[in-house]
Amino acid sequence: MKESVKEKYPNLFTGLGQIKGQEYDIKVTHEATPFAITVPRQVPIPLRKETERELQRMERNGVISRVEDPTEWCAPMVVTPKSNGKVRVCVDLTKLNQFVQRENHPLPTTDTTFANLAGARYFTKLDANSGFWQIKLSERSKPLTTFITPWGRYCFNVLPFGISSGSEKFQKCMCQILEGLDGVECNIDDVLVHGATQEEHDRRLEAVLQRLGNANVTLNAEKCVFNVSSVKFLGQIVGADGIKPDPEKIQAILEMPHPTNLHEVRSFLGMVNQFSKFTTNLADLTKPIRELLVKNTAWTWGPPQQDAFDKIKKALTSAPILTLYDPNKATKIAADASSYGLGAVVLQEEEPDTWKPVSFISRSMTTTEARYAQIEKEALAVTWACERSSNYIIGKPITIETDHKPLVPLLTNHTIDKLPPRLQRYKMRLMRFHIKDVRHVPGKLHYTADTLSRKIPESTVQPTVEENEMNAYVLSVIDALPASNPRLKEIQQAQDEDEVCKEVKKYCMDQWPGKDRVTPAVKPYWSVQGQLTIADGLLLKGTRLVIPSRLQRQTLNQIHEGHQGISKCRERAKISVWWPGLSAQIKVMVENCTTCSKYRQQHPEPLMPTPLPQRPWQLIATDLFILEKVTYLLVVDYYSRYVEVVALPKSTSSSKIIQALKTIFARHGIPDEVRSDNGPQYHSDEFAQFAKDSPRYPQANGEVERAVKTVKNILKKEQDPTKALLAYRSTPLASGYSPAELLMGRKIKSTIPITLPHLTPQLPNQKLFIEKEEVYRSKEKKNFDNCHKAQPLKPLPPGATVYITDMDCTGTVIRPSKKPRSYLVDTPTTVVRRNRVQLQNIPKDIDKKQDEQETTPSLNINSRPSRIKTLSLKARENLGLE
Repeated sequence: MKESVKEKYPNLFTGLGQIKGQEYDIKVTHEATPFAITVPRQVPIPLRKETERELQRMERNGVISRVEDPTEWCAPMVVTPKSNGKVRVCVDLTKLNQFVQRENHPLPTTDTTFANLAGARYFTKLDANSGFWQIKLSERSKPLTTFITPWGRYCFNVLPFGISSGSEKFQKCMCQILEGLDGVECNIDDVLVHGATQEEHDRRLEAVLQRLGNANVTLNAEKCVFNVSSVKFLGQIVGADGIKPDPEKIQAILEMPHPTNLHEVRSFLGMVNQFSKFTTNLADLTKPIRELLVKNTAWTWGPPQQDAFDKIKKALTSAPILTLYDPNKATKIAADASSYGLGAVVLQEEEPDTWKPVSFISRSMTTTEARYAQIEKEALAVTWACERSSNYIIGKPITIETDHKPLVPLLTNHTIDKLPPRLQRYKMRLMRFHIKDVRHVPGKLHYTADTLSRKIPESTVQPTVEENEMNAYVLSVIDALPASNPRLKEIQQAQDEDEVCKEVKKYCMDQWPGKDRVTPAVKPYWSVQGQLTIADGLLLKGTRLVIPSRLQRQTLNQIHEGHQGISKCRERAKISVWWPGLSAQIKVMVENCTTCSKYRQQHPEPLMPTPLPQRPWQLIATDLFILEKVTYLLVVDYYSRYVEVVALPKSTSSSKIIQALKTIFARHGIPDEVRSDNGPQYHSDEFAQFAKDSPRYPQANGEVERAVKTVKNILKKEQDPTKALLAYRSTPLASGYSPAELLMGRKIKSTIPITLPHLTPQLPNQKLFIEKEEVYRSKEKKNFDNCHKAQPLKPLPPGATVYITDMDCTGTVIRPSKKPRSYLVDTPTTVVRRNRVQLQNIPKDIDKKQDEQETTPSLNINSRPSRIKTLSLKARENLGLE
């Protein structure tokens, strides 16, 4: 094929081309300081003739020109011999390069280039003939390239080799020429044409040759390779079956003698590291040799180093073939960490359940990383592997494989705030990758990545910016813990002395065994092993301190300072401390706290609706309320919910209330039963016939409480109180009847127009009313119970010690009262009846240690409401109080 191409495109292989429309202008910064030498470097005598011939040839071809005038810049010439006996003339432009402004055109990476070759089976490599010299140099740039030789001074007419921006300029030029062509990879002066079929390859090659010819680019026929199944490109052999090392480079390493000084060690390791992507355990093999680079290590090339040297050569001769990366194939990363090394492999699925390696990577840990807990090392391995392989995986779903099972839920299910500090950072760094699955693979099946990480030499790696930020973050988390430095030291010392904590720390640093192999005391920690870590010597669960048993009682008391409830104490503990069973211990502590028992707000009991009376005005309720500094007496009928409101502007004495009630009773008749809240105004003898209910517990007199709320609301909104009451009394209730209809048997005329037939007296359908009222009350009870999560309070047995909330004293339960949900309680001064909600049970079995550390507020048992009478039980029963 080469001959046919040369016949079809002869100009492509003739002389030194000059690319059309391309001229390079060397731009230097304003701070540039000219540099010139006046004495040329000596050329070795055996090379002088060939060097002079090369300069003459370059001058004939227009590459260089003689310089006779003085110039500000002048660089030395460097001559190197070629294998064919000729020489290569170069110029040391180091001083000029310090001030040259770069083109900043991106050069393709090896990984990106090889990824584009997936599926290719036919290849052609084209090599530009002295590529840089095919770009013309601007006139003002030529003096900048002046160089001195034993035969005089010269300057370049074309882009010289050695200029810092030369590669970027030529790459930019070639990309412009070949833009839009498929199946073409360009790396400076090397062009690779590839195709999956012969026809596709030939079609693409034809398009490339036409573009190069039109641009006046010439090729070096000797270095061009046409239509082959594998080809050397970017220092490696690429073919249909994948990528493998260049045999010539491998041979060069095999023929190398062992190093005799540190410079040769670094040179040898540099050459070997070029093949790190092909070897599964290169870091392991190089350990004895790399140890020679450790500071203050005496030079000794002994049997360990020689053995490693020989094994490296052997490993390179059996390096595997890497598959070409294909963005359309399923991809996974297998990562692993040992005590001081990281390893990973990028794999792609060639066929169902058949995975082949794309690249191997490994590195040693820094000194700080080597001190991480094992789960943190495993997370580091995954994070580092993803970031190192980001060119392969960003933008596509991937699978992660690890042999550390506790890591799987942490990377999938756990929220960031529940993780230890370092794992939080690792998970955040992994967020930019589309990780669709994290799988656990047993160690025996995880050999490749595991081998990469094993026995890697002690680190010569310097801490990265990410690691420094990580360490700063971990320290900030520890500093943010609500504990002083002495307290943290006390906890750390207690952890170090606690047998359980010592064992847990050991497992965190090494590896957790199976659950059946840990002691019973450690088993609670086994289930949360993924959240346990060690930071600055402290054992943490997430960001919470693990408190050893010796300090748990003290910490419990500190959690309960302020005597908050169970939920609040648990939330407080979640901020900074943890140990197995902490939540349950907090519950027991709060429930058995004497102080909390006295002041704990009772949970609402289910609503107990008052039975519906059989007729209007059979059962009424009365109460007082204040609105805008005026006291009102309210009376509500339980049957119709009809309200009467009387203002008491001057006095709220019993006589005024009785007079108001008499007026109302004269209008509506005397009820069978009157309920009040037993306020002081209702304690005179005139009210002895009234039925009493639980003192100061308004829920039992719920109808009047609701009526007070309703009337207050409408009076606030309406300037004329009489209109407001008229509107309320004439508005239908849930039963469909208004309060006036239920009480009077007729609709009352209000400000809203109404026809005469509607004003005709007509008794409500009592059966229908009762049915609707029952439904309404049932819904009301259900809504109340659901809204307040009501549940029955535990019954109080006789002899139970209780705290009476409205009296601020303790007492002893005598027996349940005849009234629902009420108890007779013996106090230091009298016997009282109270609703269950007003009685807080005080457990007798209180922890003495806790009691000693709590301060119980003094109880003034003589400070009692003025209306509480000191009566015997028998006297109270005679009065109808019981």
